[in-house]
Amino acid sequence: MNPLSRSPFPHRTARPALLASGAALLAATTLTGCGLFGSSWDVKFEVTGPGQAEVGYSFSGETSQTKTTSDSLPWSVSQNVGFGFNGVAVRNAPPGTACRVYVDGKLHESQDKPDSQGTVSCSVNLQED
Repeated sequence: MNPLSRSPFPHRTARPALLASGAALLAATTLTGCGLFGSSWDVKFEVTGPGQAEVGYSFSGETSQTKTTSDSLPWSVSQNVGFGFNGVAVRNAPPGTACRVYVDGKLHESQDKPDSQGTVSCSVNLQED
């Protein structure tokens, strides 16, 4: 037997393998939360009505990020997401403004009129079965 083929410190060769296994487990857990290995859904936000409104929205898997746009209505955006909270909120909404959330092409929530402050919102919290 060649004396160079065996490490005099076998515990040192196990440490990198253990660290690699831990990193792989952490990565798989993180990616599952984004829907890459777990469930995923196609979420569509839709805002309809006359004129313009300020629309803010956030998809699950995004780190505390809300995107806002002031667009003419109708307005919509879609994204494939993993589990978590998804929401759209409309400010300065004129009467007749409505929001809707579709999950995998099916209507999940609909709000058909703004409140007294001119806001309307819709959301869905997607969870694995």
